[in-house]
Amino acid sequence: MNNSDKSLFAFLAGTAAGIAIGMLMAPDSGRMTRDKLSRQADALVNDLEDQWEVGFEKIRDLTNSALAEAERLRERGEREIDDLKG
Repeated sequence: MNNSDKSLFAFLAGTAAGIAIGMLMAPDSGRMTRDKLSRQADALVNDLEDQWEVGFEKIRDLTNSALAEAERLRERGEREIDDLKG
């Protein structure tokens, strides 16, 4: 996890905690507060799922790039060996 991912996670966690504390301190009824907390928790879970998808796609792209580069290097090595045998 790089620094921007850590920062985003810390921001989301801090935001969720701030919202939860703010709602608990709000003058709404218990039922309304619980409903708001539930909606906010759902939104946070959705945001985290989206971030997970983005991260997974980045990892998949990096893996594919690394495999393609490894294949190019293998082919180059084989050509150079063939040239030396030549």
